[in-house]
Amino acid sequence: MLTLGATAVGQLDRAVPERVYGGWQVAGVPASLTALVLITAGICGAVGAAATLHDTGLRFRDPAFVVWLVVVLLAAAALVWNALVLAADAAVVVGALIPIFHWAFTFVPALGAGLAARTGRPATALAAALGTGVVTVPLFALGFSLFASREAFVPGVGATLWITAILGVLPLALAALIAKNLSSNREQRFTSSQS
Repeated sequence: MLTLGATAVGQLDRAVPERVYGGWQVAGVPASLTALVLITAGICGAVGAAATLHDTGLRFRDPAFVVWLVVVLLAAAALVWNALVLAADAAVVVGALIPIFHWAFTFVPALGAGLAARTGRPATALAAALGTGVVTVPLFALGFSLFASREAFVPGVGATLWITAILGVLPLALAALIAKNLSSNREQRFTSSQS
């Protein structure tokens, strides 16, 4: 639901920042766009933290959750910047955008959070990894929706959901499975060494 909401909100016609080729890559970011991106990040972060605490069984002060929180905050900051750059690109890029490393926006946080929680059960590592997606996938979609906001609504939403599925959800799922399997292997080694 967060991803669909972020995609729909990103399609609304709004002022975009200026694209510059140096420093932070954007200048003159409109206050309404800043508010949209930061509010979306805040909502996703709060929902993601609550869902992760619930699904993993971790407590707020558990080291695995603290690592999860740091990883998610760093990922959210990177995705906020990415959304602003993509919004600026909407005004100047004509044609297709070639996202080379955008898959890393969901893969790296999921793998990092999953590995941090691997000392628990495999389900804990899986839930921690997937919990990052509650934050990263909607922000990923928001960025590409802002980029596609100059298109008609339906094609823009379709393009955004397609690229989010391929470059956002699939890498997230792969990272979550890797983290779960590494946790499962660790659990098997631990139980076999006690026998």
